[in-house]
Amino acid sequence: MTQLPLDDESRTRYSNAELHAYFERIKLPQKYRDSIVLKDPTQALTKQHGLPLLVALTRHHTCNVPFENLVLHYTSHKAVTLDLTALFQKFVRRQLGGRCMENNSFFATVLRSLGYEVRNCAGRVSRAMSPYTEVRRNQGDTYDGWNHMLNLVWLEDEWYVTDVGMGAMGPNLPYPLRDGFETVSVAPREIRIQHRPIAETYTSRSGKGPEPPKLWCYDICYKPDDEAGKKWLPVYCFTETEFLPQDYEVMSWYTSKHPRSFFTKEIMCTKMIMDEGLEVIVGNLTLFNHTLTKAIGAERTMVKECKTEEDRLQVLEEMMQVHLTDEEKNSISDDQKLGHVM
Repeated sequence: MTQLPLDDESRTRYSNAELHAYFERIKLPQKYRDSIVLKDPTQALTKQHGLPLLVALTRHHTCNVPFENLVLHYTSHKAVTLDLTALFQKFVRRQLGGRCMENNSFFATVLRSLGYEVRNCAGRVSRAMSPYTEVRRNQGDTYDGWNHMLNLVWLEDEWYVTDVGMGAMGPNLPYPLRDGFETVSVAPREIRIQHRPIAETYTSRSGKGPEPPKLWCYDICYKPDDEAGKKWLPVYCFTETEFLPQDYEVMSWYTSKHPRSFFTKEIMCTKMIMDEGLEVIVGNLTLFNHTLTKAIGAERTMVKECKTEEDRLQVLEEMMQVHLTDEEKNSISDDQKLGHVM
């Protein structure tokens, strides 16, 4: 049965050679590979040295490792693995991507291998982020069950939230776990973190009993300069409780197998876009089913409407640098194959 090994020596760590292969995969600039953290792992716990490297790793990971669910559609087994050795092969050797639990499990192991102190946590994604209009309209104030993974990284005296598994809706940068903290993520977009109750609670509203439990709520504001005022949308809520591999096994099974999970119904692949000169993320490139869109800042444009399966595979290869085997390409079901006539 799945468990976290009880002795530290038995827990998966990536070797120096594997870490450098990963750095190549994410195109990490040499100045970060020369970080003192790689020579003295204790420096990973400092804001002076650990934070700049953490920021760079987060940025380059999200721009080069896609947030995608192709394994659920372009394989015969349609199964997700969270095995850390298999994830290294998938992300680094095959140069594919994955969903939140794959990306953040792998990323946490990279960080631990470098000397960082990491806690794996979980969140509930807000239905305000649903791809379905009806869900956003009718249930936008509610949340899914535990279906998202994120990491907390300890730097000196506080946790930093680090999430490389949320695609365009994610923070795409580490930020301190401080109530009320706000910052620009992908300009002009702003993000914030608040410690507050959510609307769904059994706690009595009479005011005579205990207060409702508080969760950390990560919100996003797409138009902070809107004259009508800032409109914050909830993205997900989470706790500081440590989640274990067996927890993610359950969560991953639901999100990859249950018919109500949109991952089982839709095909998606997202990579963030970086201004390499300024070293900032400026947008994203997203394939959702048959439509490829590009967002730079607040401007979103449609790049291509795929009409055939060959079109979509070409987009994956040329725009996302995702190369599937012939067997994987042929594993797409007839009902999801573009251009297929039933």
